[in-house]
Amino acid sequence: MTGSSYKDNLEKLLADVRAEEQALCDSLSDDERNAAGEIDRWAPKDHLAHTTFWTERLVKQLQAATGDEPPGSIEDYQKTNDEVFEANKNRNWEDILAWAEKVSRQFHTVFDTVSEKMLEDTAGSEGAGRRPLWQNVAFTGVYHPMHHIADIYLEREDMQGAQAVQERVAEGLAALDDSDAWQGRTQYNLACFYALHDKPERALALLKIAFKRAPNLMEWSKQDSDLDSLRELPEFHALVVND
Repeated sequence: MTGSSYKDNLEKLLADVRAEEQALCDSLSDDERNAAGEIDRWAPKDHLAHTTFWTERLVKQLQAATGDEPPGSIEDYQKTNDEVFEANKNRNWEDILAWAEKVSRQFHTVFDTVSEKMLEDTAGSEGAGRRPLWQNVAFTGVYHPMHHIADIYLEREDMQGAQAVQERVAEGLAALDDSDAWQGRTQYNLACFYALHDKPERALALLKIAFKRAPNLMEWSKQDSDLDSLRELPEFHALVVND
């Protein structure tokens, strides 16, 4: 951990997320707010419904850390995401926004009750390796909504705005923990963004750092579709060759 506690640092990042969400919502036109999306091309309200569903699930994970029943496991995340889209696609912006604001209040209420010790434990957490709960909060509460904010900027053809969001969230998350595993994961996620958006040199530079800090990511990178644009590059092959 760097600097102050996980909880203190997460609270600062969560405040940044709220500010980014508010700024984006304020910038949307009525047409953008009410646009209908498709399952493979979401409108802003679809992104908001999606992140709200996962934040609601995070609320249950935090409640489980304080003694409540944990949420049921999810076996197929893509299937779940598709179901969330279908369940919410016909709702209007005001309805989804009201849901999002309600869940946000629930999240911050329960987060206030979670101790530093709970955040460092795995109770309530889920996913590969049963990571500490603070990592679930960092991903679902910070990285995930910021990623979707960046997606909306991209859909508005604002690459500069999307890049700025991705870089800010990467910097903020990197400050949470000094461990090689966390630093590697943070750099890897940013590399994926650049690989997906035609910036191979930046992606490769970040992957080099990520693999040095977290060599286990190298094996995953060989099948990660986010990196498909790099596969034919000799520089990528050189990075993933095991000694």
